[in-house]
Amino acid sequence: MQKPQINVIKPDIKNLSIYLRSTKKFGKTTLFRDVILAKYGDASRGLLVGCGNEVGYKMLDNLNVTQVKTYKDMIELSDWLIKEKGKEHNIEIIAFDTGDELTLITDTETIRQSNIENPNKKCKSVKAAFGGYTAGEKYSANDLVKPYMTKLQEAGFGVWAIAHTKFKTIKEKGGLEEDGYMQLSSNMSADYEAAFGDIFDVVLTGVIDRDLEEKKVGDKTKKYTTDTVRKLYFRGTTLIDAGGRFADGAVPEYMIFDKPDMGSEFIKVVEEGMEKSKTTFDKPKTSTKSKKEEKKPDPLEESADDIDTTPPFEEETNTSDYPDNLEETIRVMFKECKDKDLKAEVKTIINSFGKLNDCDDSALKEIYDKLK
Repeated sequence: MQKPQINVIKPDIKNLSIYLRSTKKFGKTTLFRDVILAKYGDASRGLLVGCGNEVGYKMLDNLNVTQVKTYKDMIELSDWLIKEKGKEHNIEIIAFDTGDELTLITDTETIRQSNIENPNKKCKSVKAAFGGYTAGEKYSANDLVKPYMTKLQEAGFGVWAIAHTKFKTIKEKGGLEEDGYMQLSSNMSADYEAAFGDIFDVVLTGVIDRDLEEKKVGDKTKKYTTDTVRKLYFRGTTLIDAGGRFADGAVPEYMIFDKPDMGSEFIKVVEEGMEKSKTTFDKPKTSTKSKKEEKKPDPLEESADDIDTTPPFEEETNTSDYPDNLEETIRVMFKECKDKDLKAEVKTIINSFGKLNDCDDSALKEIYDKLK
C-alpha cells in the first residue's frame, strides 16, 4: 500500500505529460527539440522515439532519436530507459512520434495475443480481435498503451505523444441523433484518443488560422488565403478540442506559434501555468542584500518619530538667541515645517553628521536659524 500524501505542484515542464496534435508540418517535433535545448542546453536530455513507419526527424539537427517498429522494441526501450537512468543516459523527457503509428504497433500485438488466447478463432485485424465489437481497440488502448505510458511517467520521465488532427462530428450524450457539431480533434479512433486524453495532463492542439478573401472569377466565387496565423491551443472551444489540468486562468486559451524557436516561450507559458495552478503561489523572494547594502533609515525621520514620546517643549525666557533644549526644538520645528526644499536643506546638514543628536552646537544653531 502506498500511504497517502499531500500533492505539491512542482512547476517543471518535465513533470507534465503532454499530448500534442496538429495538422502535418505544423512544427510539433521541432517544438520538442527546441524545448529540450532551451530547458537543458543538452540534446541528450531528451529522446524522440520514432514509431513504426513515421520517421519525422531526418531534417532536425541536434536531436536525440531512436526508432521502434514492434511492441517488443517498445518494451526493450522502456526497460532500458528505466534501468539505465543515471547510468547509460540522463534522459528526462521522451516524445513518441507519432501516437498514430504507435497504436498500429500495439494493434499488431493485440492481434498476436488474441490469436494465442483464441487459437481456434484467429483474426487478422484488430477489429476482430478478442471477439470483435471494438474489444481489440479497447485492449490496445487500455491494456497496452495506458500501462506503457504510465510506467514511464511513474519512473520519473516527462512523456509526450505527438499526433495528427482531423475534424470529427461531436455528438453529446442524451442529444438527438441528428444533433452534433464539427470539432478539430485527433485522427485516432475514440478508444485510442481516450487513452492518451485520459492519462496525459495536457492536450494541446495546433491550428493554422487563415484569413480568406472572396473574389469573383467569371460566374464563380473563389476564396483565396490572404494571411495565416499559427496558434497552439491550451483551452478547448466549440471548434478546437484541447484542454489540461491547469487551474482556471492559469494559461491562455492559445499562444501564437510564429517564431523559428518557440521552445523558451512554450516552457514559460507551461511552467507559469503550473505555478499559477498552486493553491498558494510562491511568495516573492526576499532581498539578498546584506545589512550594509540595505537602505539606511532617514536620520531626521528617525528622529522625528521620537517626537510622540517627547514631553511638550516649554519655552523658557533666557538671554541667549537659542533655546536651551535646541535639539528638541528643532524636532518640533522640522515636523511643523511645510517647505519641502527647506526640509531637504536641513536633511543635508544632518546627514553630514549621521543623526540629529550627533550634530555639534554650531550645526544645531544653523538648522534652527533656517527653520526659524
